[in-house]
Amino acid sequence: MLKRLFLQGMLMVFPFWGHSQMVFKFIGVVKNSSNESIVGAQFVHPQSLRVLSITNESGSFDFSADTNILIIQQMGYENRFISPKDQWITLSDESDLLNTIVVSENKRASQLKKATISMSIISPDLIQNTAPTNVSESIERINAVQVVDNQPTIRGGSGWSYGAGSRVGVLVDGVPLLSGDAGSPLWSFMPTEGVSGVEIIKGASSVIYGSSALNGIIHIKTRKPTTDPYTQLSLSRGFYDLPKRKSLHYQGNKRNAISNLTAYHTGVYKGLGVTLGVNLLDDESYKMSDYDKRGRINLGLRKTVAKHNLVYGINTSYQEGKSGSFLLWESIVLGYTVSDSITTSSLTNRISIDPYVKWQKGQFSHTLNTRFLGINNDVDNGDSEVDQNNKSDLYFAEYQVNFSPSTSKLNFIGGILASKTNSKSPLYSGYHTSENYASYIQLDHQWNKLKLSGGARYEHFILDEKDEGRPVFRAGLNYEAAKYTFIRSSFGQGYRFPSIAESFILTSVGPVSVFPSNNLVSETGTNLELGIQQGFRVKKLNLMLDVAFFQMKFENMMEFTFGQWGPIEPPTFGIGFKTLNTGKTSVQGVESNLLFDGKFNELKFQGFVGYTYSKSQALEPLKEIEQNATYRNTSSDTTNDVLKYRPQHLIKADLMAIYKKWHLGFGATYQSSVQNIDGAFLVLVPGVQESQDKNLSEHLLLNGRFGYKFSSHWDTNIIINNISNREYTIRPADLASPRSVRFQITYTLDKSK
Repeated sequence: MLKRLFLQGMLMVFPFWGHSQMVFKFIGVVKNSSNESIVGAQFVHPQSLRVLSITNESGSFDFSADTNILIIQQMGYENRFISPKDQWITLSDESDLLNTIVVSENKRASQLKKATISMSIISPDLIQNTAPTNVSESIERINAVQVVDNQPTIRGGSGWSYGAGSRVGVLVDGVPLLSGDAGSPLWSFMPTEGVSGVEIIKGASSVIYGSSALNGIIHIKTRKPTTDPYTQLSLSRGFYDLPKRKSLHYQGNKRNAISNLTAYHTGVYKGLGVTLGVNLLDDESYKMSDYDKRGRINLGLRKTVAKHNLVYGINTSYQEGKSGSFLLWESIVLGYTVSDSITTSSLTNRISIDPYVKWQKGQFSHTLNTRFLGINNDVDNGDSEVDQNNKSDLYFAEYQVNFSPSTSKLNFIGGILASKTNSKSPLYSGYHTSENYASYIQLDHQWNKLKLSGGARYEHFILDEKDEGRPVFRAGLNYEAAKYTFIRSSFGQGYRFPSIAESFILTSVGPVSVFPSNNLVSETGTNLELGIQQGFRVKKLNLMLDVAFFQMKFENMMEFTFGQWGPIEPPTFGIGFKTLNTGKTSVQGVESNLLFDGKFNELKFQGFVGYTYSKSQALEPLKEIEQNATYRNTSSDTTNDVLKYRPQHLIKADLMAIYKKWHLGFGATYQSSVQNIDGAFLVLVPGVQESQDKNLSEHLLLNGRFGYKFSSHWDTNIIINNISNREYTIRPADLASPRSVRFQITYTLDKSK
């Protein structure tokens, strides 16, 4: 209250301080309490609230104004007044558990506590200390989130789809990174080095993010260059331990190795921001024919023209690698041996080129993001008659405008986008094109303690000769009921059009086939949520409790289904997978999360514990979906018509503690059994019935990490996953990893410290 009265009093006397006939010179640099340069800090006129200038990559500013008092502001920091005498400016950090700054909800910076939909944050420390080979390994540690065969699902919104048609959008620095042909996340192409954080939206976000965001958003943010160079080099080396059962030792007593090298550097040189990242991986894996050897390099160039409030640049990535794939086991006894010992290898290269421009003028800010993504996979499956090579080129552009009038607390976001994918592949039976055009608007308004949000989007798709369009809508509110109590509610619609892969794939993988589904129709969905966020403090311990009740409903849900879909002819006898519209479905439940951090003397710690209960159900279990098949007669367990490949209970927890130079981390994941799978698995694939009888899908995993920081530059870690060496399945006919052990050493040179 005193701060508010002081600010109002200062603004009342500004007319007496400002002299319109005079020009005042402002020159200096803005940094935070850690002596790091703050890029993009805004200098605001106290009366008109116009943005007069922003700081560049070095945190510097040099401009003139018609008043000798200005407000400087930047999300995550306390606002303050400055005068021409202030040249070395330090902004105080405002961030804590409730004040964490996020950008994913509405593509602009805002506080997490004011979000109208559930969100989770992954810190860069968690990513660095767990040494992931791709960022999906870190994402899986978050409550209510799972990644199965590279496909993410949130709160049970998806089942198992084996790499095609994601219901969760994945972005890097605001630009989608899904393959154009299959609509699947390219996890290995995304950086694990230089990540400044990951934001996860749990719920339909199609209004802002489009078709792939039916079930939510995963947004990976990378570190921006400053004049204080930052360099980090990390090397890890380890092995997969032998499983407890000797029949799983498909290579005798040999322990397969895994090595990972990441390097990252960013800085500003003669006004040009430069970012360079390198990743090299050699993963022998724990399963027969399943390996990954790859290299990736990222280069980013960024230029800030402070006097024009203009930022422009380009990010590029290139990756080459060779990998093997594992679809089905030989049997439960030989769980790590691929079916029929058939190996499939892929030579992959990918390239992305992403130019962008950001410009602010008065109350308007403009952003143009573009992308070219080229993917080429040369597949060797040992069968000259089955060609699985595939190639696709994706072109993407999105323009967004943000308008924040100074006369109100209204914020307007609007945008248009276009993307096109050209796919030429024997895997998809020839040449196909997929196009997507969309426009969207969203309004946010703050009335005292109440924030309202609403938006609409029109989406239009063209897949070869198929042509379809549809609007989607969303609305949300957030009310500050007390000082640390925030109540939120949201409604969101989603819409997803079939991908090229889901519609046209035709191939064989050993003894099974994957069939096209030319008659697929788009799926739609709605997401309702009611949540409450309560922050409190117990002595030196900060806590935040978040509880959300959710309900998702889908029309024409697409499910990857295993069964008899082709003619009964050798060698596959028509057995395989096909994406089908299974009718109306619903998923409802509750998610709770408790986040905490604190400091007691020299001990610092932070972490979370979360629980998700989701009840899923097929609402049209007797509807014919294909060849007299229904959801009920293709299911292994029809009790309550529960949806396939979804656990009902999920518990996740993580704790990080630092004492002097020692640091310790501990993680736990519990998943209840997967009640329902495709019934054909029980009949056609050896060992699946036994794995269901043994409840191998139910598991408790314990992970640990501990290390010692020798100096400000050198840090070490030992990471142990699946400490108890538990045997469990992640989906039918596929055993998950046994215990793995890795040693990591990291060198960091941060000139800002």
